[in-house]
Amino acid sequence: MTTQQGRARGSRAWTGLIGIAVLIVVVVGLGLSTMKFAQVNEGERGIIVTQGRVEGVQEPGIFFRPFAPFTTIEVVNVRRQTRTISQNVASSDKQLYDIDIQVDYSRLTSPDALRASYGEIGVRDEQLIEPLDGYINDALKSASTQFTLDQALSDRGGFAARIRQFLTTSEAGRRSPSEQLYIQIYDVKVLDIKVGEEYARLLAEKANLEVQIETEQKRREQIEAQQANNLFQAEQEAQVALTRERGKTAAALEAANREAQVRAIEGRYWRENPELFELRKRELMVQMLDNGNIWFIDPNTDLTLLLNRMGETTAVVTPPAQPEAQPSTPTP
Repeated sequence: MTTQQGRARGSRAWTGLIGIAVLIVVVVGLGLSTMKFAQVNEGERGIIVTQGRVEGVQEPGIFFRPFAPFTTIEVVNVRRQTRTISQNVASSDKQLYDIDIQVDYSRLTSPDALRASYGEIGVRDEQLIEPLDGYINDALKSASTQFTLDQALSDRGGFAARIRQFLTTSEAGRRSPSEQLYIQIYDVKVLDIKVGEEYARLLAEKANLEVQIETEQKRREQIEAQQANNLFQAEQEAQVALTRERGKTAAALEAANREAQVRAIEGRYWRENPELFELRKRELMVQMLDNGNIWFIDPNTDLTLLLNRMGETTAVVTPPAQPEAQPSTPTP
């Protein structure tokens, strides 16, 4: 009996161990089958949803939760993305043209924005792109009506800024498109504007005319600069000539002044020395004879020195002496 009881007890123990092992296996299997595992990469966020309710937001990393049969992880792309839109629009001056624009955006990464975006829009990019393209097209049409075609071509930056303003500005009692989509607009660019052939021809003619006007303006400025330079040179030359003439005049005045002073001194000297003055006159006569010229001499002049040079080739012509006046007979 003792042996049989021991065997029975051993059998029950093994049975218990086997039951425990089976229970463990069942629990582990159940845990593995209901386990939730997800890898959230950089540029992504994981929205934890349990029984249709957003429980939280998973940052980049690994999400692991056992025994979570009613929990799902919705991965949301929060990277910077680009949308390119092409549309035919009308300008404020009733010109039709094709325009290509680019919009850079990304989802907001705050938990509240992600919760709201999940409930109102969805987590897939396709669910966001459809309403975003609609808002971009509306903003593009509204902006095009505020610019003429010429303004749109010449001020693409201002045109793009106006589109961005329509996408990010709230109206009275209404949120802006970016707020409704829970996105951030980084940049808006005008890539290309395509006009019709007739308008393109007009633009080419306008460009040529502007080039001609600019060329003519530059030529006129060069002519004006040359004229100004010539005038400056003429003024400088006139100033130099005036200075030179003033110098000559001053020198001539100085020479004349000095000559007048010399003559005054000589005159005073000859008046004080009559004999030397007479000698000086005779020296001047001799100098005149040396030049080989004919001189008419006053008959009252002393010709002593002149007669000594009669052998010279110079001819001296003496005017006939005037007859002396007869003294009148006094009347008795």
